[in-house]
Amino acid sequence: MDVADAVALYAAGWFPMDDEGADELPWYAAEERATLPLDAAFRAGLHRRLRRDVRACADLHLTVSLEYPRVLDLCAAPPTAGEGVWISARLKRLYLALHRAGVAHSFELRDAQGELAAGILGIVLGRAALLESMRKVRPRAGNALLVSTLDHLAERGFTLCDIQLPTPHTLRLGAELVPRGEYERRLSAALGRG
Repeated sequence: MDVADAVALYAAGWFPMDDEGADELPWYAAEERATLPLDAAFRAGLHRRLRRDVRACADLHLTVSLEYPRVLDLCAAPPTAGEGVWISARLKRLYLALHRAGVAHSFELRDAQGELAAGILGIVLGRAALLESMRKVRPRAGNALLVSTLDHLAERGFTLCDIQLPTPHTLRLGAELVPRGEYERRLSAALGRG
């Protein structure tokens, strides 16, 4: 699959999830899409809920796409207990091609020595951030990175933060389930089409 086809699918509300038995990379459009609000009230509440994590990671700073291949490798690494991995070799190749095209980005929390504490992979189209995968190296850094990433997106005028499918953790944090039609409307507006 080439970059233009992948971008068109993302822009139409689809996302990839590999199935090693499939000849081609499968794409899906969920009937309900999980999103994280970017408004100030939601982010303030998230800061309060995760204040211990944010405080524990006060020595870390956010960078964007400084170490995309390293974050991709981290997210694609074999799982530790209880974690799943879904980034196959062909999905990894696609993400690297999207990164070279300026569409795929990483959000990273790093310490003063530049050591990676956590990373998020995402696709950025217009004012939509489609977050694909996150992995932490340091305890509490995943939640702290999420808070920093949402603030970063909101400060830059993003209107949609998609996390595809909910997990019990993201639902506890306040992820919203958006019906497919409403999600496509929000995505279209974030892409400047509506």
